[in-house]
Amino acid sequence: MDLRTILAWSALLLMFFGGRLMTTDVAAQYQVAESVFGARDLFTAEDGWFVSGVRSDNYVPHGPGYSIILLPSAGIGLILGLAAGKVTAALTNAVFSLLLILAVKKLAEGFMGKVELGRLLLVMIGTMALIYGRMPYDVTSAVALVLWGALFMHTGKPFIAGILLGFALLIRADSIVLLPIYWTEEKHLEKFALLAAGAFPFVLAILSYNFYRFGSILSDGHAQDPAISLNLYGRGIPGLLFSPGKGLFWYAPLTILAIFHCGDWRFWSPFAFSLVLHGFLHDWTGGTGWGPRFLFMILPVLFMPLIRPGTGGKLFKILAVFSVVITLAAGITDTNALEQRLGADEFDSHSRQTVIWSASRSPLLQTLIHPDITKPDLLGYHVAGLPGALIQFLSGAALLFYALKGKRWKTA
Repeated sequence: MDLRTILAWSALLLMFFGGRLMTTDVAAQYQVAESVFGARDLFTAEDGWFVSGVRSDNYVPHGPGYSIILLPSAGIGLILGLAAGKVTAALTNAVFSLLLILAVKKLAEGFMGKVELGRLLLVMIGTMALIYGRMPYDVTSAVALVLWGALFMHTGKPFIAGILLGFALLIRADSIVLLPIYWTEEKHLEKFALLAAGAFPFVLAILSYNFYRFGSILSDGHAQDPAISLNLYGRGIPGLLFSPGKGLFWYAPLTILAIFHCGDWRFWSPFAFSLVLHGFLHDWTGGTGWGPRFLFMILPVLFMPLIRPGTGGKLFKILAVFSVVITLAAGITDTNALEQRLGADEFDSHSRQTVIWSASRSPLLQTLIHPDITKPDLLGYHVAGLPGALIQFLSGAALLFYALKGKRWKTA
C-alpha cells in the first residue's frame, strides 16, 4: 500500500472534515440504517422525499447499499448520541474517499505506468473528489467500489470484481455506466461469467428489496418521483455541462482538457452514458449537492489520462490552480445550505431555475465570493470555534507537507 498517498489524501480530508450529514437524502439513508436496529419501522425514514409502499408511506427511493455502509454509524449514534453517529458517518465517507484515490492510482499505474503523487492529488482535487470526500453522499462509496472492482478485473480476479460491482449497484444503480472500465484485452467468456456470478447476489438483493417495499421487483419508488421522469426535450445535457449553477465545466474545469485526452473508449464512454442517462431526467440536477453530482462518479475515469506527467502542459497547471481555489472555498463552506438559501429546492420553481442558470446566483460563484472564513464548516469550529478550526486545518496542512516532502518513504 502506498503510504505517501494515504497520508497526503488523509491530510486533505482532515483539513476540510466537517463531521456532519449534509442533506436530507443522506439523513434518510442514515435513518434507514437506524431502522435495522429497531429505531423505527424497517427500511423507513423520517426525512427526505417519501414514497408509498405496500407496508409504509415512509420509504425513500434509494438503494439499500449506502444504508448498509452506514449501519455501524447508526449503531454508534443510537448508543452515544446522534452527533457521534454523524461524525462516524462522515469518517466512513472519508475512508471510502481514501479507497477511491488508491484505486485511481493503481488503475492509472496499470494503464500508464508510474504516477507522481503531486499530479495525482491535483487531478483528484479537480474531479471534486475532495469535496465529495468531506460530504457524505453515496456517490463516493459507489465509485470507490466500482474502481476497486475494475482493478481486480484487470488483475485476473473477476469473481471478486463482480462482488464489488454488485455492491456498488446496491448503493446506486447508475454505477452501471462505469462498466466499460472492466473491459480487458483478454476477452475470455469465463472471466465475464465469473464477474456476473459475483454480482448476481447483489442484483438479487436489489430485486428483493424492491419487492419487500413496493410489491414488485422492478419498482424502486422512483416512479412516484416526477423529478425522475424522462424529458427528452429538456435542457439537461447542456445544463449538466454549461449552466453556471450546475455545469461540469464550471465546477470541474479540468474537464476542458480531459475530453481531449481520453482517447481510450473505456475512459470516455462512461461520461457519455452518464450524460445521456441523467441529462434526459426532468430534474437532471439531482437537487442540492456540489455541482453536477450525478456526473461525479465518472470523473475519476474521465480524468485518468491527465495523471500522465506532462499532459496538458501549461493549461493543466492553470486549470489545476482554479480547481484548488474552488475546492478551498467549498471545503470550508456549507455549500448545501448556501444553495438552499439561494433558491427553492423545487426544480420547476422560478427561484430554482435562477440558481441553475443565473451566474449571479450560482452556488459556485457565491461560494468563491463569500466562503465561510469566519464560520468555517469544519468539525474543529463546531467543537471549539475558530481556534479549533485553525488547529484542524493547520494539522492537516502539516501532515500534507510531511507526506509530500518526507524522506525515505517506502512503498509496497
